[in-house]
Amino acid sequence: MIKKVSLGVGLLASAISVQLAHAAEDTQMLRFPDIHGSQVTFSYAGDIWLAPIDGSAPARRLTSHPGLELYPKFSPDGQQIAFTGQYRGDEQVYVIDIHGGEPKQLTYYPTPGPLPARWGTGHQVYGWSPDGKQVMFRTNRDHFDARRLYQVSVDGGLPTSLPMPRAGSGDYSPDGKQVAYSPLFRDFRTWKRYEGGWAQNLFVYDLENDEARQITDHKRTERDPVWLNDGIYYVSDRDGTLNLFKYDFANN
Repeated sequence: MIKKVSLGVGLLASAISVQLAHAAEDTQMLRFPDIHGSQVTFSYAGDIWLAPIDGSAPARRLTSHPGLELYPKFSPDGQQIAFTGQYRGDEQVYVIDIHGGEPKQLTYYPTPGPLPARWGTGHQVYGWSPDGKQVMFRTNRDHFDARRLYQVSVDGGLPTSLPMPRAGSGDYSPDGKQVAYSPLFRDFRTWKRYEGGWAQNLFVYDLENDEARQITDHKRTERDPVWLNDGIYYVSDRDGTLNLFKYDFANN
């Protein structure tokens, strides 16, 4: 009986060791990736990491604060990463050099603090202006239910609001003269195939002419626009499954 128990314990220990080794090789919950050249930055376990895309070297952790660090975005030259940091109980915009060092805080306006997941995050970083001088972020500092996009200089100073009165997400055009955005915000809701009043559509705002133009019109979700040279890419569940779509200016 003792031999059988010992053998069973030994087999169990071996199985656990194999499972732990496998888990270490297959890290889960890498979130909010952003790519620049041959590198990818992402959030894992509440910290910002940097790694080569080809896996030629281990991922390198850039931050290690107990608070959450989320939504990393490369600067256009790939030398800095903007992110949302939760360092003093609320969320602010920071930038850090890709080689590490102390993050630089860019915003100071108080946010409501950690919110329920379905309400998103205060001061959520969305990207950079094409010239690399401004960081775009979303905030509800004007009204709790009316989030809008702001930008703040990497050299310091007060943030300024973009002209859209409401915005749930956004991305600059490559020339910086327009912004693709959705007026509504429900990024962290779990609704599937939703067709109610909070179904999102996409717009393009012309910053020079101060006017907006709707570019999608569907009863289901159109969200998270990313502007590349040949069009605007976004996700939609118009065909029943959330998938990637493209708005091609040449054909619209």
